[in-house]
Amino acid sequence: MLNKCRRLFSALLLFVCVFPAHALTLSDLQTRLSAHDITRGDFTQTRHLAMLDMPLVSQGAFLLSQTDGLLWQQATPFPLSLVLTGKTLTQRIPGQADNIVNADDNPMVFYFSRLFLSLFQGDTDALAAQFDLQLTGTTEKWNLVLTPKQPPLSQVFKEITLQGAEHIDMLTLHEVRGDHSEIRFTNVTFTPTNLTEEELGEFAD
Repeated sequence: MLNKCRRLFSALLLFVCVFPAHALTLSDLQTRLSAHDITRGDFTQTRHLAMLDMPLVSQGAFLLSQTDGLLWQQATPFPLSLVLTGKTLTQRIPGQADNIVNADDNPMVFYFSRLFLSLFQGDTDALAAQFDLQLTGTTEKWNLVLTPKQPPLSQVFKEITLQGAEHIDMLTLHEVRGDHSEIRFTNVTFTPTNLTEEELGEFAD
């Protein structure tokens, strides 16, 4: 009886190894990350610079709208808001005039801005044009490694890594010169499903 139980247990382990639960494809991941119109949460960004002994840490809140764009509201170490849409990148600092950048004003800045919007939206089709994508894991825990195919991205980033489940839990940027940044997302929610009047004002031109 004991040997029979052992054989059954071994067979079950083999079944689990051969048939992992809910293995993901890139198409599955894109569908999963774009399933919610609105995503809100908090972030902690830790930037490790080779020239500094201590990392630079910033914290705040974010709002991702699949139709409007990304609102990045840093609270510490100083207040700063970034609003990224498909047309413009707007930087807002209290007491100062808005700094608005579009593709005509600064093509390179806008190029990188659009890249990060694609990252947050999980637009794997757009990312595949710029990166080699390697996806591993399941619906419960996945890991996506992006390796730049060509300049200018390959001159800045060695690789970019996304980790998560239903949403992105962490984004890691590995730079060619050795610096790297980690952005952790917490308290993520998909409600309310509509933008408030204040949030709509942030995205207004």
